Amino acid sequence: MGKLKLVILLLLGLLAMRTFWGPNFYDGHDAQAHIVRLQQFDKVLKDGQIPPQWAPDLYAGRGYPVFIFAYPLPYFAAEGFHLFGFSLAVSLKLVLISAYLISLAGMYYLAGFLGAVLWGFAPYLFVKIFITGSLGVVVAFAFIPWFFWAIKRQRWLVAGIFLALWILSHPGKLVIFAPLLGLIFFQNIRQWRRFFAAIILAFGLSAWYFLPANLELPYTHFKDFVSHQYQNDFVPFSRLLYSKWGTNAPGWGKNPLSQQVGIAQWLAVGLGLIFWRKTWQYLLVFSISIGLMLTPSQFIWDWPTPLQSVSTPWRFLALAVFTSALIGSTAVKLIKNYLLRITFYVLLIALALYGNRNHMRINDTRVYDQEFFDNYTGVATGWNEHLPIWVKSVDFDRLPPPPPGQLNTLYYPGWEVKIDGQAVPIWPSANGLIEFATPSAGAKIETNFTDTPLRRWAKIISLFTLSSVLFYCFRYRRNHIK
Repeated sequence: MGKLKLVILLLLGLLAMRTFWGPNFYDGHDAQAHIVRLQQFDKVLKDGQIPPQWAPDLYAGRGYPVFIFAYPLPYFAAEGFHLFGFSLAVSLKLVLISAYLISLAGMYYLAGFLGAVLWGFAPYLFVKIFITGSLGVVVAFAFIPWFFWAIKRQRWLVAGIFLALWILSHPGKLVIFAPLLGLIFFQNIRQWRRFFAAIILAFGLSAWYFLPANLELPYTHFKDFVSHQYQNDFVPFSRLLYSKWGTNAPGWGKNPLSQQVGIAQWLAVGLGLIFWRKTWQYLLVFSISIGLMLTPSQFIWDWPTPLQSVSTPWRFLALAVFTSALIGSTAVKLIKNYLLRITFYVLLIALALYGNRNHMRINDTRVYDQEFFDNYTGVATGWNEHLPIWVKSVDFDRLPPPPPGQLNTLYYPGWEVKIDGQAVPIWPSANGLIEFATPSAGAKIETNFTDTPLRRWAKIISLFTLSSVLFYCFRYRRNHIK
């Protein structure tokens, strides 16, 4: 019966993703940025830049360090599909579909069929998939339930691996799920050494990305563009209760996207209140997530903490929906009357499915051909937040040929210039381009984007951690499997 439920759940998931059928991409808020990134990812990977760090064609050909900061796992997954012959658009859609189904399966094993439906069939998930096109968030959702499942089963090595995959998909979700992570830690306080070992393992495996992505932020305009975005993005409580389905970003246009938790999810929380003695911990986390989306919590956001990197408070809907699914699945099991238990079980599922019947679709398709990529002059990020600090004014026009001693490439740590085979000092121009001493006529100029000591050591940490895991698994298999 368990396998049948899982099959039914995955079939429902495929039904929800049916609108992705077809060769073209779609008009999600971030969709264009993701297909541009994948095109650049594919290009530099085939040029031997492993892992990709610098996108040479962005910012009108000046280049952009997007892959130092952008979560790499979704693009590696999409590149895998692309290498099998799928187009860039289809590859990205296959990643979104796969991530969604993996997330449903993980939630099924964590919280049962009801919990998986309350999680997977919530307005917020369809907003992130179809409206905002949040690739990294959706891929992170694939691993979040599995991480908590591994913790529940006390499979610490597996938990560390799933946490590493989570970090490589969207590390920002760690901040959002911090209240639940704290709760789970205290629930497993007797296993605190193994809990911390799993965390250390995860950060070791992901260090090659996580360390440069965070420690190199001061080299960019990230703080200028992102750290105060939250001030105008708090959500009225009425919109969390119910808000119409829309396609515009909150605060933009007359048709804002829905920010509701979900009718079925609110009912699940209400049911959990009846059994509050058994569900109070999840109710507490749910309340925290709701509170952090409301204006009165601004004084908390004003503190200089990682919370500011979340940028938009309504992203805490992810935690609200996740905990509502845990609350609902727990509360229904506590109903002693069999008929009443089945009634609520069916009612919650029916409300989740029916309430989202019009949400499981894209708004429109988009065609991105080679001509589009050739003419693209943007940076494939929402706020130009990873422009190097040496860029003083933003200009998306293509530049004329540079004068001697200058390159039409943005200055950034890691660039190396050689003249006739000899490395020479470089520095940023007045607007952030690479400059160096004017070479003699006919000199051979070579450029290469190299690892800084930070990036090099981050890779060493990850390679050492991966080697240790493989050695442990080999020893375990040798000692326990005959």
